[in-house]
Amino acid sequence: MLAGRLARARAKLVFIDAPAGYGKTTLVAQWRGSATEDRPFAWVSLDPDDNDPVSLWSHVVHALHRARPELCVQPMLEALRAWPSDVGGSMLPILVSELNALPGPVVLVLDDYHRIKERSCHGQVGYLLCHLPPTVQLVLTTRADPPLPLARLRSTGDMVELRMSELRFTCAEAAALISRTAGIQLADHDLADLVGRTEGWPAGVYLAALSLRGHPSPGNFVRQFSGNSRYVADLLVEEVLGRQPAHIRHFLARTSILGEFSAPLCDAVLDSADAAEIIGTLERENLFVVPVGEDRGWYRYHRLFAQLLRSQLARAEPGIIPALHRRASAWHRQEGSPQEAISHALAGGDAEGAVDLIAGLWVAYAGAGRAETIRTWLQALGEDVVAAHPVAAHCAAWVAALAGDRPSVARWLPVIEAADHPGPLPDGMQSLRSSAALLRGVHGFEGLGVMRQSARLAAELEKDPASPWYALARVGLGFSLYLYGEPAAAAGALEEAVVCESPLLLIRMMALSGLGLVAAGQGRLLWAEELVHAAGKLAGRDDLGETPQVAVAHMAAGALLAAQGKLYEARAELEHALRLRRRVPGVSPWPTLETLLLLAEVLLELGDHGAADLLAEAQELLASLPDGADVQLARVRRLRQGLAGLSRAALLEPLTEREATVLRLLRGTLSLREIGQELHLSPNTVKTHTRVIYRKLGVSSRGQAVEQGRRAGIC
Repeated sequence: MLAGRLARARAKLVFIDAPAGYGKTTLVAQWRGSATEDRPFAWVSLDPDDNDPVSLWSHVVHALHRARPELCVQPMLEALRAWPSDVGGSMLPILVSELNALPGPVVLVLDDYHRIKERSCHGQVGYLLCHLPPTVQLVLTTRADPPLPLARLRSTGDMVELRMSELRFTCAEAAALISRTAGIQLADHDLADLVGRTEGWPAGVYLAALSLRGHPSPGNFVRQFSGNSRYVADLLVEEVLGRQPAHIRHFLARTSILGEFSAPLCDAVLDSADAAEIIGTLERENLFVVPVGEDRGWYRYHRLFAQLLRSQLARAEPGIIPALHRRASAWHRQEGSPQEAISHALAGGDAEGAVDLIAGLWVAYAGAGRAETIRTWLQALGEDVVAAHPVAAHCAAWVAALAGDRPSVARWLPVIEAADHPGPLPDGMQSLRSSAALLRGVHGFEGLGVMRQSARLAAELEKDPASPWYALARVGLGFSLYLYGEPAAAAGALEEAVVCESPLLLIRMMALSGLGLVAAGQGRLLWAEELVHAAGKLAGRDDLGETPQVAVAHMAAGALLAAQGKLYEARAELEHALRLRRRVPGVSPWPTLETLLLLAEVLLELGDHGAADLLAEAQELLASLPDGADVQLARVRRLRQGLAGLSRAALLEPLTEREATVLRLLRGTLSLREIGQELHLSPNTVKTHTRVIYRKLGVSSRGQAVEQGRRAGIC
C-alpha cells in the first residue's frame, strides 16, 4: 500500500508528481487517515491567488497552527504585515525557529503546488526545505516539477518520490473501485482490458465505474471503450451526464464556473430556488462533489470534473458564461466577499464592476501589505482597459507609487489628469484631479517645485476634515514646506493634519511625525517629544508594521534625540529609518534624503567618518531628481565642510602596540578571555590592558573605547 509506504517515510520531502486524475490528493488523505500514521497534518489546498507570498504564507501559518495549536503564529503574521516584500528575510526565519521549538512532529501538505508560478514563492519554499527541522515533513502534490532543489534532495536521500508509474491502478485496485462504485465485478479479461485502455489512470477508471452503474452489458461497454485519456474523459463525462435528468445537467454545467459554491450562491447564479436539494443529490450520487470545510455548507467539484464541465458549457452555451460570472460577482459583492466578487467580475468581462470594487478596496489591501493582489487584478484587466477607465488608472498609479514603481506612476498620471470624472472616487478622494495632485504632492517624484505646488492644490481640493485625504494633503504640503526651509508655514499645515485625526492610522502617524520633526528643528523640544511619542505609539501597532512609510516616525524620533544631545540613541533611530526606506528603494525620495542628512549630522557630531558615505548617497539621490533642492544642497555642502574639518581625535596618551591590538579586538564579539586566547595572554593581563586603554582614551566602556579608537584612526 502506498499510504503505508508514505507513513513509514521520514524524508524531509514527500514529492508526488503526476497528471490530473492520478489520485495524488486522495493518496495523501488516505495516508493521513491510516492506522499507522499518528502525526497531525497541516493541509493547504493551493489556488492561483496563493502566488501572492503574503497569501501563501498566511495560509501555511494558519494551517500549521490548526495542526499544532502550540505554534506561536503572531510573530509570523506581524512579519508578513510588516515586510510583505521580504518574506524570505523576515517571516521565514521566524517560522523555522517556531517549528524547531514544537514539542512534536507535524506534516505540512501543499496540495496542487503546480498552481504556484511566482518564482519568489518557489524560492521561499526552497528556503523552508533547506532549513526544515527533522520533526517536520513537507508534502508537495503537483502536476509539474517546480524549480526546487529536487536533484540535491534526491541524491542525499532526503526525498520520497511518487510519480505517474507508481500511482497507476493495478487490476486489483481497479476491481475494488469498480465494485465499490458500480456494485459489479468485471470478468478478469474485461478488467485487464479496461485497465490497459485507461493505462491505469485512476480518474478514467472511476469515470468508467460511474458509467457501468446499471449498464446492461459491462463487457460490451469495456470493449467499446477507446481513445487516449483526454478523449476518454470527455466520453465518460458525457456518458455520466447523459444519464442525469435535464435539470441536474443544467445545474452541473452552469455552476461549474464557481470555484467553490453554496446553495444560496448557486440559486443566485441560476436564478433558482432548489440548489440545496440538487447539491444533496449530487453528494449522495458521488458526482465529484467535495465538501469544503467542516460545516458542509460549501462545496467544490473535483477539479478535473469542473474543468470538463466548463469545457462542455463553453461548447454548448458560450454566450451565457459572462452572465453567470456577473451574477456570481453581484452575489459575492452583496455578501461582503470582495475578492471573489472581483475575480468573477473579471471573468465575466465586467470591467466597470471590477474597477469599482478595486477602487474601493485598494486602500485597505495596500495598508495590509497586499498591494501585489491589487496589481494582479489590474494586470488581469489589461493595460488597454485600465487606460480606458481612469479610476482604474488612479488605483494603478497609487499602488505603483507605494511599491516604488516610478515608471508605472508616470504611465498612469497623464491618464488620470486627462479624464473628466465628476467624483468623488470610491476610496473617498474628491476627484481624479485631487488624486493626481496628491500623488505629486505626497510622493514628490517630479521634484520639490512640483511637489509643493501639487500639495497646495490637493489641500484646496480636499476640504472635508473627516476625509483621510484632507490630512494627507496637508501632510504633503507641510513636508514640502519643511524641505523648502519654511518651518513656520510647514507647522501650520501639519497642525491641521494632526487636529483632524485622519481615520487612517498611517496618515495620522505621518502627520504627527512630520510635525514632531518640524518642532524638533525649531527647538520646541517638549512639544516635539509629545508628538514623537504619539507617532511612535501608532508606528508600533500591528496595523502598520514596519513599512517604508513608518520610517518617518523613526526619523522624527532621531531628530528629537539629536536635538536633545542623545547622539547614540539618535543614530540608532535614524539607522532604523534608513533600513526601512532602503527595503523599497523606489518610494518617495524625500524622507530618505532627509534621513540621510540627519544621520550624517549626527555622525559628524560623534566624529564618525562614516558620514562621508551618507553624504555621497545623498548627493547621488539629489542628482537624480528633476529640480534643484537648494536647501538640501546647501546642507550637503555645509556637512562636507564639517567632514573636511573633522580631525582625528587627539589621545590623552599614546597606546602601545599591544594595547592597540587589544583595542582592535574589542570591536568584535570576543570576550576578554577569548581575546586573551587569541593573543596568548592571561585574562588578567587582558583586563589590565583594557583598563589602561580606557584611561588613555578617556572613556569608561568598551563601546566608547571602540568609538574613540575609530575617531583616532586606530580601529
